[in-house]
Amino acid sequence: MTSKNPSIILVRPQLPENIGMVARVMHNFGLKDLIVVSPRNNWLNNKSINAAKKATKIIKNIKVYNDLEIALSNFSYVVATTNRKRYLEKNSTNDFKFIKRKIIVNKKTAILFGPENSGLSNEDLRLSDIIFTIETSSKSNSLNLSHAVTVLSHKLFELNNFKITNSTSIEKDNISKYQLSKFLNYMIEKLENKKFFTPNEKKESMKNNIYSIFTKIPLKKKELQTLWGITKKLNNSAKN
Repeated sequence: MTSKNPSIILVRPQLPENIGMVARVMHNFGLKDLIVVSPRNNWLNNKSINAAKKATKIIKNIKVYNDLEIALSNFSYVVATTNRKRYLEKNSTNDFKFIKRKIIVNKKTAILFGPENSGLSNEDLRLSDIIFTIETSSKSNSLNLSHAVTVLSHKLFELNNFKITNSTSIEKDNISKYQLSKFLNYMIEKLENKKFFTPNEKKESMKNNIYSIFTKIPLKKKELQTLWGITKKLNNSAKN
């Protein structure tokens, strides 16, 4: 079986050398696609390039975005990594074989890593399908960014001979995050117009709950078309 690897996405990385070390470890384990969201200014410098060692091709081909939602738009499955407790209704696992199977059966997968000082925020996690936690000692559960990427990259390298069985079907019809975001942004806008998000201090947590509902199970294109039809019909009926 040809290995199928995800894209690695670093969200708001703070240290240029960490970006370089991530590129280096990706090169060690055969990963190629690195995306960076909202890095600090002048991140591509001697520190990041020197830390990358032989992975200069990866670091010079990094795709840079200012918005995570846009960065995720072409992906159909998103794995978020965090060891911090987040008060979100999200599926979570520490079983990497499950993650590897999802990488195999989905058209395009991304693995998210948060900034060094705080990890991924609730807003960062909205479009993720699952949270993966790296098991560590309870006495020290904070991993350096490049170390966390190393652990997952090595697991991917080990499991690249993971076989697709006859019962495994490629989930080609799953919607992309762009399609999901477009629908949710429309629905949330209409809900805001109807003053659904009250009281105001609960607005963000209510939005998080909406995202959680629609990311628990990957939606098919026909299912999303049905949801669009329902939402627009209800909106039009409210105007009449």
